[in-house]
Amino acid sequence: MCLIFSIFVFSFSLIFISMNSFHFLSLLLSFELLSMGCFLLVVFSVSSANSGFGCYLGLVFLTFCVIEGVIGLSLLVSASRVTGSSAVKLYSFMGV
Repeated sequence: MCLIFSIFVFSFSLIFISMNSFHFLSLLLSFELLSMGCFLLVVFSVSSANSGFGCYLGLVFLTFCVIEGVIGLSLLVSASRVTGSSAVKLYSFMGV
């Protein structure tokens, strides 16, 4: 049941990313939801194997998720200071 829930969270976050990508903050929140779905998937699948490695793997993965969130928020702050807006369509990532 928990594995189905984690797959549902992962797929819901992918749908949310594809449908709502106008503001940078909503995109960051959907990426956090995606990483939470991956975290739940990893923790539930490793903990079902009854190994002690699952706890440490969960902590390492959670640490990387926190780092990803901090880097995303710092990019949001720096981009909003430069452009004055948080809309994704204003940024030109490809140099066009």
